[in-house]
Amino acid sequence: MYTYRTAQGVWLNDMCNRARPARQWPDVTLDDRAEADLVASIRLQAASGFDSLTIFGLLTARDWMPRLETTVPAARRRRVRRILDAAHEAGVRIFYGLGVYSWGFDRIIEKDAAVRGTNPHAMCAARDASRTWMRRVVDYVLEGYDFDGFHLEASDQGRCACPDCAPRSNADYYSRVNAETAAYIRSCDPSKTLMVNMCGYLHTGRTVPEGDWQHLYEMGRHLDFLVDAGHRSFHVDPARRRAFIAGLPCAYGTSGGVWVYPPQRWNRGRWFLPYTQRTGQHLAQLYADGGRAVEYYMGPSSNPGVEVNIAFGGRKLSDPSRTDDEILGEVLQSLYEPRDSRAAAELTAIFEDAEEAFFTHGQGQQQGEIHLCPLIGHTAGPPIYLRNGMTPAGRRAYGRQLSRLLPRVRRLQGRVGGGPRLARITRCIAGTLADLERAASAG
Repeated sequence: MYTYRTAQGVWLNDMCNRARPARQWPDVTLDDRAEADLVASIRLQAASGFDSLTIFGLLTARDWMPRLETTVPAARRRRVRRILDAAHEAGVRIFYGLGVYSWGFDRIIEKDAAVRGTNPHAMCAARDASRTWMRRVVDYVLEGYDFDGFHLEASDQGRCACPDCAPRSNADYYSRVNAETAAYIRSCDPSKTLMVNMCGYLHTGRTVPEGDWQHLYEMGRHLDFLVDAGHRSFHVDPARRRAFIAGLPCAYGTSGGVWVYPPQRWNRGRWFLPYTQRTGQHLAQLYADGGRAVEYYMGPSSNPGVEVNIAFGGRKLSDPSRTDDEILGEVLQSLYEPRDSRAAAELTAIFEDAEEAFFTHGQGQQQGEIHLCPLIGHTAGPPIYLRNGMTPAGRRAYGRQLSRLLPRVRRLQGRVGGGPRLARITRCIAGTLADLERAASAG
């Protein structure tokens, strides 16, 4: 069993079961819909074997106010506390997604010249004032909310490159501010679970030189686990992963090998992309390498592929020795209630064939994060995942294979108990085929 089986919610509305059209990313609106969908996702996570959830945006996104106590309105504070209560009742711990020197400090940087460096979205790490503001934010969160821990992240908004900061390597710089913040939280409340996500530590394709491992090891002394997510490539060379883990004072993990980043503005019935076989292979290998933590991406569970990916991932983390086919069969039995062994086998084959259909033709999509559409914007956006790395011939072949799945899904009607779920599969395949037609028309 993985020691840390963490669901990665990312931003709170990434788990929303209805699209948030015309909203700029990241949308952190916390209303009745967002609260209900988040609680429903937490219950699915608990039933699947996850023991914790990371969420960004419960309190704010970019905008800690210079008067911190004015950042979160009273009505939002009440909602956050209800969500925490629901999670704890389900047995899921909530880790607050906390930007370290960045993600949240834009207004403070505008207001206080003493923290400014070369990056308008990140405080200068060489300034005492920056450290003071970071600690004030930590104090505010610790004193006001019953979070069980923190996901610390310093790097995906960049860093300061002033003359005092520039000489430090990225591994040194980011690890230093993460370690400093983690140590402060530990001094205030040793009971909190602490992890760092290395997102943005280095450019794609680069790995931390072994001479810089010492910075990660020093940071690890203050953490429970370290996540090398692998958005496009891993920061720790996979060929050297076992050696790295052997010297790390905390647990090491990834984000599961491959995942779809939830498209905030898209209809939830627009794609069907299971990836249980690839996730299963990665999680088994990571465990064999000594990894004991995963921060596994969530999404809208009203999408049948997302729902099955989540339910599969939690079970695989709970027992990596189980075969992927066995776990997938168990998940589909629970969700769809097939009425005989032939229906169960066909349902499993549909999910596995849908996975193979995409990854066979989605060149360049074999590892890490898959964005279905552009992250930034106010419109739904085009299906870039069907263009980036997929040739016109590949799109045609993918479309043919998906089209063959539709009659197979329809023939299962009456042979499974999950009729509404079958209808959602049909809608998602049809939505993908419509996008493939649009992509072909666009050339």
